[in-house]
Amino acid sequence: MTSLSITPAVRATGTVVVVLRGSLRRVDTTVFAEAVGRLLRAHRPSRMEVDVSRLLELEPGTAEAVLAVLRTASREGTAIVVTHASSGVRQQLWAAGGERYLV
Repeated sequence: MTSLSITPAVRATGTVVVVLRGSLRRVDTTVFAEAVGRLLRAHRPSRMEVDVSRLLELEPGTAEAVLAVLRTASREGTAIVVTHASSGVRQQLWAAGGERYLV
């Protein structure tokens, strides 16, 4: 298991990209929520992408907490999507009801 690393970037278009690396465990969801919140407040983006291409593990039961963060961001008016999900991560997010966020 590898600790979670969160790396933000802002594209020239204003889209905020959040790259997750390592393992995302339930205890990490607060850190993830805080990072997303800070980025939303600082940049007020119309679109945010959560790039999970380097996510090695999504601990079982964590998808629901991740989706709660995404739903909150969406209510603030930001279109938010999860990109580059492996089949395992995609399956967990889909099963938790997050199909609308997957691209």
